[in-house]
Amino acid sequence: METDAAAQYPDPPVQCPSLLSRYYFNLTDGETMIRDEEGVEASSIQVAVLSAMEAVEELRGQEPLDSDDWQGWRLEIVDATGQAVQTVPLDAFAVN
Repeated sequence: METDAAAQYPDPPVQCPSLLSRYYFNLTDGETMIRDEEGVEASSIQVAVLSAMEAVEELRGQEPLDSDDWQGWRLEIVDATGQAVQTVPLDAFAVN
């Protein structure tokens, strides 16, 4: 009787980097684009959105801006293929 050795002894578990996806947080007002060249690795788009919210708060903490400065700007979450998967309007975070 023949057995399939691969079925009997599967590869040991390893961390699979494909479980993480890289997302980029680009800032844009529709005319000007400030591209995120580094990006972040996240296990899902939901995790990437949470990271984006943290990035927005960090940005605002570095240089507090009034609502007029944020008007029309948005943070676009872009996947590794360049496809925008989520947009966060920055003026929604502005403090009056």
